[in-house]
Amino acid sequence: MESGKLNIDTGDVKAPTEPVATYKPIPENDVLLTDKESVKEEEAKMAKQNGDADIDDGAQELMLKDTGRINSNKDATEVKFISENGDAKIDIETVKQTLTGMGKEELMKFANDPFWIRLRWFMFIAFWLLWAGMLAGAIAIIVMAPKCSAPEPKKLWEESPIVTINPAVTLGNLTELNKILTELKAKHVRVISLENIMPTSLSGHTVEFRNIEPSLGNLKDFKELVETATKQEQEIILEVDPNHTSDEHIWFKDSVKSIEPYAKYYVWSKGKIDSEGKRSPPNNWLSIYGGTAWEWHPERQEYYLHQFNKTQPDLNYENPDVVKEFSDILMHWLKLGVTGFRLANTQYLVEKLSSGNEAATAQPADSESYQSLNHVYTRDVIENGVVLRQWRQIVSNNTNDNGLFMLKETIRNDTLAVFNDKVKLVDLPQKSQFLSNADSNISATALRLGVDNSLKSAGAWPAWDLNNVERPLHERMPDQVAESLTLMTLLLPGTPILSLAQTKYPGDAFEILTKERSVSAFLYGETKTDIVNGTVFVYTRNWLKSGNPGYLVAYQSGDQSAIVDFSNIPQVSEQVRVVALSSNYHEKDIAVKSTPPSNSVPISPKSTMVVTFVPKA
Repeated sequence: MESGKLNIDTGDVKAPTEPVATYKPIPENDVLLTDKESVKEEEAKMAKQNGDADIDDGAQELMLKDTGRINSNKDATEVKFISENGDAKIDIETVKQTLTGMGKEELMKFANDPFWIRLRWFMFIAFWLLWAGMLAGAIAIIVMAPKCSAPEPKKLWEESPIVTINPAVTLGNLTELNKILTELKAKHVRVISLENIMPTSLSGHTVEFRNIEPSLGNLKDFKELVETATKQEQEIILEVDPNHTSDEHIWFKDSVKSIEPYAKYYVWSKGKIDSEGKRSPPNNWLSIYGGTAWEWHPERQEYYLHQFNKTQPDLNYENPDVVKEFSDILMHWLKLGVTGFRLANTQYLVEKLSSGNEAATAQPADSESYQSLNHVYTRDVIENGVVLRQWRQIVSNNTNDNGLFMLKETIRNDTLAVFNDKVKLVDLPQKSQFLSNADSNISATALRLGVDNSLKSAGAWPAWDLNNVERPLHERMPDQVAESLTLMTLLLPGTPILSLAQTKYPGDAFEILTKERSVSAFLYGETKTDIVNGTVFVYTRNWLKSGNPGYLVAYQSGDQSAIVDFSNIPQVSEQVRVVALSSNYHEKDIAVKSTPPSNSVPISPKSTMVVTFVPKA
């Protein structure tokens, strides 16, 4: 059927043989005016071949019909007449409707309505209250949330080794010591312990506690020395023996004459007289050198107690006046600028004279030997802690709690537990007797056992004293072995107590390692010990914080070179970097800053090496 043709200019329609309406289909989801049924009816009307009037009327109806208000969820339909090659076509398109808000006039009707005014104020206030609440909550979370506490800063005497110096033997006078302080500063030694600087008798025992040995200088020289140390950020501590004095001390001379207040400054006893009138000591107490601890004094007609030599009468610390006297002595030196003390023989301070004889030991021994008795009344008695606590308080009060209060001898575990119960009494407890008595044959097993036991019993930060009075380290073994053992201790958790000679090794290993004591891995790191290859004692220092290297220290106790594997030690990486080597380390291709693989590291006999590593996750 042919379609009719509409003349656009005249509006006339030429009658075709078969007029046909041409249109585009409407999508099913589009709606015209009302519903899908009405759309179909309109399409049917437009398809009818009923002449010009029908087509025109239908088209005009579709174009002009008022659709009213459009449903916001529906789309309108637009009908278009299109002329194409003289043919009239109808195009029906969907027109998207855009919703518009209320106009200004409509809005103004509500602007001043009391309900909407109240609502706006409510929402405004609620918004700011909510904002303030969220801010307060955030602040509360920040303030109240558990914090990662920063590690407690270490004291100077924890970070630095302590070097003990006897000026009379080493230097001759205090003035020369100023130069030594500068040299030690360059080697990162910041704590110097001075011994035997007080006036002594010919027998070497103290005759005055508040002055300087004249051959060394005077108090003015000492004060200048302390000022020099302070300028260089160094500290001076004193080694003092409060247990006894020389028998030439003025206190003892006045005590012999019963001059007050010194009459009871020492431990006196009339002794015992048997039925035959024979006089004997009051009890069976013994001197540590053997034999009776009592000496008869003909002038006073009494026995005095000496747990050491008879020229060293024991002070009577059951007398409060003696405790105060020595408290004043400590105050005297603190005012001159010292920052702490190493006290000697404090385990013998208090003697319980009224307690009588001491019991014999379970194992028989020479009745005159010190080991033949259990010294429960003359050694490590509980009252020692009472005296020491007073002195500790004086040091703390005068140094803002930064002063050092330590004892020179090894402390028994049970005694240390009592002393440091609740509040620390003793800083740097010495538990390293295995080192102070070791020789060059000390094994890796003995080193590991000694270190582990010392750390367990003394706590996290003991003193490592390599020397003893009778035989210093260098007198017990070759110098290079002594050097290796000294270097081995420098990164142990704790403070090494060294002689001046132990700071003068060849090379710069000592200086390198004392500097490394300021790094976090040393100050706060974990310590783990191990034995590698059967003869190599190893310990690691590792602080598990991002960016901190770990340290590994190895001492070869064997007599032969060895190739050792450190890679199986927890957290040691595949490659290590050499930090320091003892002077007797001689292995090809290994030097400071070299980076050998951790599973194949050569080490020389009796030598020490220190390496760093990046901890494995």
